[in-house]
Amino acid sequence: MSTIDVGARAPRSTPMQRSADIATFIAVARAQHRSVLTEPEAKAFLQGQGICVPPGCVVRSADEAPAAVDVIGAPVVVKAVAHDLSHKTDAGAVMFPIDSAAAAEAACRTITARVAAYRPDIVLEGFLVEAYRPAQPEWILALRNDPQFGPVVMFGLGGIYVETLRQVSFRLAPLRSKDIEALLGERPAMRLLSGARGAAPSNRRAVVDVLRRLSELSIEPAIMRDISEIEINPLAVTEAGALALDALIVLRS
Repeated sequence: MSTIDVGARAPRSTPMQRSADIATFIAVARAQHRSVLTEPEAKAFLQGQGICVPPGCVVRSADEAPAAVDVIGAPVVVKAVAHDLSHKTDAGAVMFPIDSAAAAEAACRTITARVAAYRPDIVLEGFLVEAYRPAQPEWILALRNDPQFGPVVMFGLGGIYVETLRQVSFRLAPLRSKDIEALLGERPAMRLLSGARGAAPSNRRAVVDVLRRLSELSIEPAIMRDISEIEINPLAVTEAGALALDALIVLRS
């Protein structure tokens, strides 16, 4: 069982450290002939940029899951970890909330069967067991290396609503303060950050912080040379702060 020590925000790394961190992950991915980092790899990189992710650890088999729950505490989320499984929800490879150690072990076995039925050629490397952090609404943030415009930052309503409601906005990176304000106010759904129907307002400053940290990566050639996209979806935002519940990093071909 390998632990991802992600319970708190890591100190902001220097550009040289950021380049070295991502270079290690990229080298491993290239050696394995894959173009996408696994979720644990992507989250480890984000944590190095000072972006918070849920406490969690990777287990190699279902038998190790109960020990992970004992360390993290229930309830948890259990997700498949595999090189060729970027969209885990489509395969039924994400289960939550899991309320006990025994249920986590059972969830791993269920996910194994679902992935085998979805695509028999996928080889599971293990399972990511994380603290369950529900949040509504969910948000999406991304830094994309557009072939025409260059680095672009996206922000909007995330989760399962990205493609159906299309409440997202884009700005060229690096972002200025006025760009961030525009991203946070351009679409009607952004008003949910201020609370709706008596709900507590979200931590707007935490969203601004994550946007700035993503934007800063756009001016680092050593990173943008190899990365096509960095996506956080969903990002949970509460009064306490922002938490990247899922992350995807796609490499340039």
